[in-house]
Amino acid sequence: MTDHRTGLIFNYRNVPGLLHEGLVGWESSAEELWNAAEKSEVRSNARVARELRPALPAELPHNEQIRLVHGFACWLRDSFGVAVHYVTHAPRVFDEEWGKALWKNRGTEVGEQDYFTALKDPTKSNLNFHAHIRFTTREVERDSGVFGEKTRVLDARDTGAACVLLMRQEWETRTNAALKRCGSSARIDLRSYADQAAAGDAPEGLEPQRHEGPKTAAIKRKRRQAKAAPAGARQRDRAPVRSRNEALWQAWDLKRARQREEARRSGESQHIANKREAERRQEATAHADRIRSADTDEARRAAVEQSHSVESTRAGCGWAQAISDAMAGRGPFAEGFENDETIDPENYNLPHAPEPEPIMRPVAVNRRSPRQRTRG
Repeated sequence: MTDHRTGLIFNYRNVPGLLHEGLVGWESSAEELWNAAEKSEVRSNARVARELRPALPAELPHNEQIRLVHGFACWLRDSFGVAVHYVTHAPRVFDEEWGKALWKNRGTEVGEQDYFTALKDPTKSNLNFHAHIRFTTREVERDSGVFGEKTRVLDARDTGAACVLLMRQEWETRTNAALKRCGSSARIDLRSYADQAAAGDAPEGLEPQRHEGPKTAAIKRKRRQAKAAPAGARQRDRAPVRSRNEALWQAWDLKRARQREEARRSGESQHIANKREAERRQEATAHADRIRSADTDEARRAAVEQSHSVESTRAGCGWAQAISDAMAGRGPFAEGFENDETIDPENYNLPHAPEPEPIMRPVAVNRRSPRQRTRG
């Protein structure tokens, strides 16, 4: 990658741990994206990119980790109109020389399997799968690639914090959906232990642990390499906290299991399920009535946008189809509709959508003019 402004060349091809790279909202290469971002700015101290560094659950397979990051990048593009460049990184292998050897031999099927097996082993790596998600500070036109206005909504004091919270909530939703899809019981939660306990989603008395920064992690790596070095004071303090939290979670899980069993025997669970289903049907009916009563197309679109009973247009469901379903009582607005289909917003296509018409492109045909006879 060449920086056209400074002339410096950056090469990351031989850096171990770079698992995947992708672009969203930009048709060319990452080099052209960031050079265009630099060129679009006038001020010498302008910010050309923002970066997010989310952790990726080690419980997810590699392809699901890529799917998670790519889906979140699509959401950033749709929400803020930016171009996104992301990479996924592997965790650090404790034995660096062995890790480099695995990285070099990953070209074969067996080598790749051995490499990812080592990355998933907590005794051989720190399980720190993570992603670097960089996106432009300006809106980017999808088709032409022209840089537009600054995304000031992310900078303003009255909206910036809300946008960051929205990003965190979206990442939480997508990550938990991916974990559930893969059959994992692990979940992430943005709330504090106190808020979770107040909502009844966690036991009371959980103690948060102090975050370890890169310096502390580097010291721990050096001690691990020395093997005989004793654990640090902070590491010794963290062990009892982990043990107490784990004991509280186990007792709480056992208590919840007993409560669920008692509710099942008493029939309370079925009563709650029937109540929620009735509320869902009532909400779908209200949304359909709101769409039917709209007078203009804009009002109908606004009603569909506010409805939770239909998929977003970005998920493949068009305005016309959603309004038609509401007017005719089909799809999610039908009486007794049961939706048990899992839909991926990034890959969903409407089942009964018409096939797109082929695009007729002009073809140049070289025709030879008839050869003329000349007299000698």
